[in-house]
This record gives sequence, C-alpha cells and structure tokens, in this order.
Amino acid sequence: MQDIIIYNANVVTPDRVIPQGAVVLRDHMIEEVTDSRQVEDRYPHAQRVDAAGDYLLPGFIDIHSDNIETVIQPRPQSMIDFELAMREQEKQLVCQGITTMYHSLTIMDTHFGGERVAQKQQLRSPENLTKLIGLIRNFHEGDHLIRHRFHCRYDITNVQCYPLLLEFIRQEKMQLLSFMDHTPGQGQYRDLEFFKNQVMGGSESDEEKDRILKQRMERAKVTEEQLKQAADLAWEKGIPIASHDDDSVEKLDYVTGQLHAGICEFPVELSVAQEARKRGMQVVVGATNVLMGRSHSGNLSALEAIRGGCADILVSDYFPPAILHAVFRLVEQGLLTLPQAAAMASRNPAKAVGIDSWVGSIEPGKCGDLLIVTRKNNIPVVRQTYINGEPVAAVQYRNDFVGKDGTRYD
Repeated sequence: MQDIIIYNANVVTPDRVIPQGAVVLRDHMIEEVTDSRQVEDRYPHAQRVDAAGDYLLPGFIDIHSDNIETVIQPRPQSMIDFELAMREQEKQLVCQGITTMYHSLTIMDTHFGGERVAQKQQLRSPENLTKLIGLIRNFHEGDHLIRHRFHCRYDITNVQCYPLLLEFIRQEKMQLLSFMDHTPGQGQYRDLEFFKNQVMGGSESDEEKDRILKQRMERAKVTEEQLKQAADLAWEKGIPIASHDDDSVEKLDYVTGQLHAGICEFPVELSVAQEARKRGMQVVVGATNVLMGRSHSGNLSALEAIRGGCADILVSDYFPPAILHAVFRLVEQGLLTLPQAAAMASRNPAKAVGIDSWVGSIEPGKCGDLLIVTRKNNIPVVRQTYINGEPVAAVQYRNDFVGKDGTRYD
C-alpha cells in the first residue's frame, strides 16, 4: 500500500490545531503527525494530497443512531430491502463524516401505542430485528465502506423478548447495550400530553388514546433480578452498558450500582447530567438537539448541558448530518475549542465503547480514519473521507459546467 501524505491542513489533534500540518498514512495507520515543512523532502514515493488549508479531523464515531430504520422504512407502509438500504445509507454516512456507526436497534414491545406507533415499529419485530443484526455482522465481516456495529437498546417493558436479549448477549452479537424504559409518565415521556399528541398521533379519538395510554402505563416490566442477570452477563462479555433517559439521582444509583452502566444517554435534567458526570459516567447528548437549540421532547437542552460542563459525547440520534454541523456550531458559539468539539464526536465516544486504542483521534498508531472538511458559504462540508488510511469518498463542488467550446451546461 502506497504511503499517503495529507499536507497543508489545519490538523485537529486531541489538544490543538496544527496550522499547515501534515499527516502521514502508512499501512492503514497514522505514521506521523507534523508540520507540512517537515515532510517536504521525506517519503519521496508517497502520494501527496493537498488539503488546501482545509480542516483535517478524525472520523466521527456515532454510538447512538436509529437512522437505518428510517432508511429501511421511509413510509409507514413501505419497507425497503434491508441490504439495499444499508448499502445506500453507508454511502450517505461516509460523506457526512461518520466512519463508525453503532446502529441503535430496539428490542421493544410493538403491541401498544396506537396506529402511528404500530406502523413505525413494524421494523422492530423480533424477526426483522434478528435479520438486520445478521446483516450488520455480514457488513462488518465483508465488503463495506464504514465500520458497522450493533447498539442493542432493550426496553424493559418487553418481557416477552427478554430471552432474545440474553441470546444476543451470549452470542456476542452486540457491541453496546443500553437499558431504557419508555413508559409514559417518567423518563423521556414525563409529559403525558406530549406523548399522546406527538408520539402516538394517528387517527384515534381522545378516548382511545387515553385507553392506550393507560395500557402502556400499566405494562409489566422485567424484574430487577432479570435486568441484573442481563447486565452481569454483558459485563462478563466486555460489552459496554448505557442507561437511557435518566431522570433522577436514584436512577443513577441503580444503573451504576446494579447494571454496570458507564454511559448516561440523554439525561432529562441538568442536575442528573451533572451527577452522572461526577460519578465518572460518559454523558451523551444529541447533535440535532444542538442544532435546534432544544430537545424535541422538551427535556434537557444539549447546549445547556455543554455550557454546564457535563456533556461528553455527541450522537446523531436520528439525523446523521447533525454531528458535523454541531461540532462547528459549538465552536462558532464559543462554547468549545475545535479539538474539544471534535473529541465529542470521535475520541470520547471511542473511549466510552472501548475502542479508543485504535480509533478516535489523529495520533500516531491510530487507524487512518480522517475527514478533510471545507466550508461552503460557512457551512462545513466533508470533502474527502479516509478509512483505514484509504480514500473512500470525495465530493467536488462545481460552480460551472463548461464545454470545450465555452458553452455552459447548467
């Protein structure tokens, strides 16, 4: 494999930005990070890539995104072939800066929730979920553009599928496990009116929605002993564990003390995020939340958590392009330096899931997962993507299409 030198770049390292910096890629790895002048006469046979003053960032590691569900099921009554959808999705992701995707798929009871919820969660049946998990592993082991992983989200109200969860853990089919409880009246859905109007939606009458809501609130849940059994098994397998929508210090006591949780996803209040951080948990906030300036469900604002110094990781949640734009938005707003913002999308998530020894930052000895990022009308754009030290995608903007005879073809 030919050495590659990306030079004349603003190289974003873990602690600083190197102006006119250079990165040398050799045998899929980062060989050297230095000043461009230091490599002018060295590596004479290397391929040279002029970054033209653009930023060179580490590839983003998205540890929480259910976007694949939207790609597979773009309309409630439309289901796209799973492999076709994943092939098309990763072509998008690689141009959005995501080089490692933890597909966040839910083991959830689909029998409650009304018309809209039932249609949306058709993909979450045990049969479809098992099929998609197998496809993720096939992509991981076969031809692929980006790194694909499985983030298993287990809703504790899905008593029926608890044995399936244990099977997935025993067979080590997941690379991240999170426990969640989407029962209305607590956690993310503390606001019952929001749940009825925004989540359930559909054409049911208010009376029917109230009936369904009551059913959801009264559903059985797996026992604490069962949850501990699953968490202990995952812990023994080396699978990192997250808790979801933490809404109290008491819940933090439980998930850290009994479930080995080291990641706190989307805490719903600032005080909970602050306490999670004090306990050494990695706190996850949504990049789309950053762009909107608020939570779509009325909970903790990501910007508030970042201003409070208690947010570690940016995830796309449901809109993958948001990570790139959130990184630069945080810098523009003066909340973080570029190395700090980039770390929230790369080094910090890598550390949280235990892969930071080989990806997540621009340092010698790490895999060459790199992004050349430029700006178009002050909007960040991924111009080139490298994974394992190899170029896998390039975008070239044009402002003219002119033939040899001078004719414009716009």
